[in-house]
Amino acid sequence: MGEPMTFRSTESTESRWDVPDTWQQGRGVWGGLPVQAMVDAVARNEDAKREVRSITLQIPEPVLPQTHRVITRLVRRGSAMSMWQVDIIRESENLTVAFGQVVTGEDKDLDFDPPTDTWKTAVFPRVPAFDQVEIALIGPPLGPPFAQHLEFRPITPLPTMGTEALVRGWINLPQRTEAGAFWTAAQLLSMVDAWWPSPYTLMKSMRPVATVSFSANLLIDPNNIEPIAGERAPLLHESSVSSVHGGFMSELRRLWTPDGRLAVENLQSIMVIK
Repeated sequence: MGEPMTFRSTESTESRWDVPDTWQQGRGVWGGLPVQAMVDAVARNEDAKREVRSITLQIPEPVLPQTHRVITRLVRRGSAMSMWQVDIIRESENLTVAFGQVVTGEDKDLDFDPPTDTWKTAVFPRVPAFDQVEIALIGPPLGPPFAQHLEFRPITPLPTMGTEALVRGWINLPQRTEAGAFWTAAQLLSMVDAWWPSPYTLMKSMRPVATVSFSANLLIDPNNIEPIAGERAPLLHESSVSSVHGGFMSELRRLWTPDGRLAVENLQSIMVIK
């Protein structure tokens, strides 16, 4: 039956998070910031041997550029993985604005027959290399404020200019925004949320939408993404809509390394508000 699980539901820590201005997307900040805050909070409390593997969260209220409390609680720790609960609370109103679970796990030196490389079905798209694609200015006044901090290289058409709900393009977190040559787990898991919803490419006008649920898996060691010219390597963003029912859609997003490895896979439930 294996080693029994050990429950430690009372172990928790609290920290303060001053949500920065100029990162807005609508009323609140870009959803990637709460993702990054949650993962960073867990990484500060977790054993270094247990790497971040996945995050599932919901953001029921706009995360405003104010002071928040981040409460991190260990839910259970087993022989191979741990689960953490993270709540983000707007301090001025004592209001929970985001909550979710982060899973960490140890690398296991296990043999498989057939080897795990043969299990994969996701295929790296045939696209131009990042240095063959021009950087597009996505931020204000045409785009959301947060986009000014990132680096977009669109391959597929811009919003309202395409013929299918499919997006591909290179994305990066440039040095002017955050110094560093290597990606972190928190950065990777947040960056999968950076691009606009893929239906915007097809829509005649960009109707308001909201993310209902967010779940992402980290499928690579961030330290194994080699820098390019002393900076973080750009990542290929790929997203598409699986299906839509009653205004609710399921969107699959992926981030790939330049050498064709799948780094993050993300499933979002998105609602068209009106």
